Amino acid sequence: MMEYSLEEGIKKIRMPLLVASVNGIELTFLIDTGASNNVIASFVYDQLQEGFVLLGKQFKMMGVEGNYNTVATVETFLSFRNLNIKTTFSVVNLNDAVIHMQQEYGLQVHGFLGIPFLIDNKCIIDFDKMSIKIGTQ
Repeated sequence: MMEYSLEEGIKKIRMPLLVASVNGIELTFLIDTGASNNVIASFVYDQLQEGFVLLGKQFKMMGVEGNYNTVATVETFLSFRNLNIKTTFSVVNLNDAVIHMQQEYGLQVHGFLGIPFLIDNKCIIDFDKMSIKIGTQ
């Protein structure tokens, strides 16, 4: 089990952030305990396609704006220090949300890690310690 600090994200934007890499490129993910899917921004997928496997599954998903969109499902390995965790994402156009986060906080978010990631990896979020423990066993 690995423990990571959430303190920087909480201080910057009052939300837990986790930095991971895909194919050696660092990406910032917002941990969203209310999200039913893990989400990767479409611009990230477009730029790093070689780091993802398209699963061929498409489905309709309601976005934060309340509209349904057809989204693709992809799989990749997220690297956190010594951990490589296979993770499935829905590819979603997050341009408006990313622009808002950049303007508001000076930070680019590349996706969201939701309930599937937290459950699959037996994550424990400790807000007293401002940390997340990620354990795949």
